[in-house]
Amino acid sequence: VGLVIGSVLFLFRFALAAPGVPIPLAAILIVTLSMIMTRGFHLDGLADTMDALLSHRTPEEKLAIMKDPHQGTFGVVAIVLDILLKTFLVMTLLTYPVYVAALVLHPLWGRLSTTVVTSVSTYARPSGGLGRDMVECSGAGEFAIGLLTAAAVSALFGITALLCCVFAALLGFLLGLVWRLALGGVTGDLLGSTTEISEICSLMFFVMIV
Repeated sequence: VGLVIGSVLFLFRFALAAPGVPIPLAAILIVTLSMIMTRGFHLDGLADTMDALLSHRTPEEKLAIMKDPHQGTFGVVAIVLDILLKTFLVMTLLTYPVYVAALVLHPLWGRLSTTVVTSVSTYARPSGGLGRDMVECSGAGEFAIGLLTAAAVSALFGITALLCCVFAALLGFLLGLVWRLALGGVTGDLLGSTTEISEICSLMFFVMIV
């Protein structure tokens, strides 16, 4: 899924380059397209997660906050920062010839982190939810398939991309630990947060290396 999204983003960038669309505008349009393709699904999870985790409530109350359809201040700030960071990082990458690797692969790296989280975590909400099957049906086999697939594809783009793949996997382990300490497990919102956070951090890591 991540590779398909990344490939569409690259083709879109290629189409924008033909008429000479300025890089800042191209970056905004690329990030907008990525949100349209995912319908803001992971952004919603990020917002709910930030509203809950930064509330300083009990784990049970935090889970209830994530269920609340209303958006709080922390959630709104998280969405704004997410879009700003992604746009700036994509804009920075488009100035380098090697941008193709990060543009194509960062959605894949984000979902690799999420695969790691589902493989090493338990589901936090007793009543169930959208992410329950993904968590309970993931284990060592799914982790191995996700890691090997992501690593093989990343390796085709060079050592920098492969390092970013390893970084994303390690970030998944770290986020899994953070979610477990905060809530005793993960929910669908936390999986969405993992995808968004990992996409941004992987892009940032790639920019730092480049």
